[in-house]
Formats: sequence, structure tokens, C-alpha cells
Amino acid sequence: MKISIKITYDTPYAREIVESIKVDNIEIPKGMTINMNEKDNRVFIEVSMEIEDNKNILTLRNTVDEILQHIITLEKTLTKLTKKQS
Repeated sequence: MKISIKITYDTPYAREIVESIKVDNIEIPKGMTINMNEKDNRVFIEVSMEIEDNKNILTLRNTVDEILQHIITLEKTLTKLTKKQS
């Protein structure tokens, strides 16, 4: 069975976030795919994984949690940097 989780996130920093997160997607777990792109100030992410046992579900969840944490941290940082430059 394959499970996919789709994330759509609105942000003025969509391009910067996607470019920053893509770098981390080098060594992903076996059976997992991560697709990311951005358009019109939106981040689109799809994380899919072949589920062979319960452990795979936890791996998928943890990966999605980590991606969301990165997005939030990046947006906070970029917002602070933009305010300082104004």
C-alpha cells in the first residue's frame, strides 16, 4: 500500500523555502519520494511512501513533521531578516 501526504503552504517566501528544503532530500528512506515546487507564493509538497509495515507509517509521519518544522523556522527567519532590512 502507498500513502501520500500533500502539503500546501501560503507564504511570500515560497521560492526560498522550497530551495532550502530541497537540499535536505538527499538521503531519504527506501520507498519514499518527496516532490516539492512553488508557484504564486505557495509551497506544494507531496511525500509518498510504500507502506510495508507499521514502522513505515511512523517514518512518513516523522518526515512530514520535520518538513513542517523546517518551513516554520525558515519563514520566521526570513520574516525577521526582511524586517531588519526595511
